[in-house]
Amino acid sequence: MTTKQTILSAKQSELLENLIVKHSQIVTFDQIYDEAKVNWDYKQAKNLITKLVKNGWLIRIKRSLYAISDLSTRGSLSLTPSTVANLLVSESYVSFESALQQYGMFDQLTDKTVSVSLKKYKSVVLHSVEYSFIKTKADYYFGWKEISIDGHLTRIATPEKALIDIVNFHKSQYSIDLVIEKLLEHKKDLNIDLLNEYIARFSLTTIKIFGLLFDLIGFDSKTLYETVKSKSGTHWMIPGDTKFNAKWRLYYNPYFEKYQSK
Repeated sequence: MTTKQTILSAKQSELLENLIVKHSQIVTFDQIYDEAKVNWDYKQAKNLITKLVKNGWLIRIKRSLYAISDLSTRGSLSLTPSTVANLLVSESYVSFESALQQYGMFDQLTDKTVSVSLKKYKSVVLHSVEYSFIKTKADYYFGWKEISIDGHLTRIATPEKALIDIVNFHKSQYSIDLVIEKLLEHKKDLNIDLLNEYIARFSLTTIKIFGLLFDLIGFDSKTLYETVKSKSGTHWMIPGDTKFNAKWRLYYNPYFEKYQSK
């Protein structure tokens, strides 16, 4: 049985330290080779990279892209999941609970990071964290900002957009419960005008859901109502809902009426 090499040679250690100085923690194959070619030829450098990955000194994020392991705790990936998600798919932004966590609005531990992207990508599991990407159309690909995390600019949904994404892409009792909870808990932290502006850019169903939620919890729904009042059609908050709200022409679950008193 082959054991991992836990000690770096002087040249290997120097290579990783020089890479960190020049490129920080994220490096490409070409950057590694450019630094390694002083001591190794191309084939040797490829073998070295394979060996460093096997022994935990380099962590492969995707083809030709690596994270240099924390040299004090070999094999650990010290990058935040949000940073890793953006490295996996640059044209994406982290949203849902993962984004709320960034703003201190979600404190439960999760082993999944969900992003929104313009193309379909397979889920990836790295160091026990699953990274998944929900495809959306260009009209809904907005509402994120770049935040510096781990020395890299990472795209994260604003809290307002994260709440909308939760409802728009995951219409369920859990998701709507979660959004109501966050609206109530963080009303002072949210930009309500921006929230209304963003909601109005979504489907009638999503607009009506938020309109009804606003009425239930005492938020001003006038802006959203102006958007839908002249539109025809009946919608469902969650498929199978049976109670009808005439103002919003929306079927909903009376379960959510428990929030009305709050």
